[in-house]
Amino acid sequence: MILTRLRLRDFRTYENLDISFEPGLTLVLGENATGKTNLVEAIHYLSLARSWRSKEDGTLVRDGAPLARIEAEVREGLLIRHLEIEIGKNSKRILLNGKPIRRLSELSKVTNVICFSPSDVPLFAGSPGERRSFLDVSLSKRSSDYFSLISRYNRLLKERNAALKSRNPDMVLIDSLAEQLVGLAEPIVRYRSLYVASLNGVLPDLLTRLKGEKTLCEVTYRPFVRPDDDFKRKAAKAFLDARESDLIHGSTSVGPHREDIGFRQNGKDIATRGSQGENRMAVLALKLAPSLLVEDEEKKPICVLDDVTSELDRENIGRLLQVLQDFGQVFLTATNLDIPEASIVDVSINHATRRK
Repeated sequence: MILTRLRLRDFRTYENLDISFEPGLTLVLGENATGKTNLVEAIHYLSLARSWRSKEDGTLVRDGAPLARIEAEVREGLLIRHLEIEIGKNSKRILLNGKPIRRLSELSKVTNVICFSPSDVPLFAGSPGERRSFLDVSLSKRSSDYFSLISRYNRLLKERNAALKSRNPDMVLIDSLAEQLVGLAEPIVRYRSLYVASLNGVLPDLLTRLKGEKTLCEVTYRPFVRPDDDFKRKAAKAFLDARESDLIHGSTSVGPHREDIGFRQNGKDIATRGSQGENRMAVLALKLAPSLLVEDEEKKPICVLDDVTSELDRENIGRLLQVLQDFGQVFLTATNLDIPEASIVDVSINHATRRK
């Protein structure tokens, strides 16, 4: 996938921007607080219709404006698609070639964007929810079936939690919902297990290339029940055993929504025994890895790297740039970086211009 044109109106600090891009590496250069991250945030928004920086869409609308607008042209082989997204304080409208998109799962098929930012560095030391979100988003981009499964699971989970909080709990309903959750949990766990295995097939080589030394690593997946032939019986028992506690606390304590992943590097857990530099490189490798699982070159995701080089030395930057040669289109923000073959976008306050 190649983003060929981006137009912003009243998005963050950009009142009006119209800019074109080429395949390969684009450096987005400018001083701090000039709008570099705002620009690549808009690119990332095209993939999920949500920001990695804010949960509230209203913060994306420029002060004083009624709504923000993002327009983009995305090329996939000979196919060119036109996207329009209008973001209001409490509303959102997405058009693909002039027609409304009803399901967000359709959006990432049009514009798949992978992203790394400094806020990702503590991923493995942070909350399990952030790591589950990585799994769910990555898998949903690969499989509309998975997106449907996890969406249905979350709706049922919300319904069961509401029933558990009821003043007079309906036990028949609570158990019926648990049975339905078990039915959805089995394929979810199997999808996650297979995906983690796929990641582990590419991560050691990728991290070795990034670090410049042989590195053994793996993502460790901790399912609430192992995905074997006896899954449904074990999962049903887990829900039943937790029911009394769930009633006391008013929430469902077992299931895929409580699972977690970790990262082991050369035999040690990166979250508890890894340095900040090791965590940075591990998370960077994890965020880049999904692109290596896409076999069709025309469908390779767009890559956004926000301020990735600020904590890397010259050797690490050089190795990263070598890895990025395998990517179709990369946007890399920095205050100052000289890469002769890269396209350059200069960012000043509220303005961006393509230099080459």
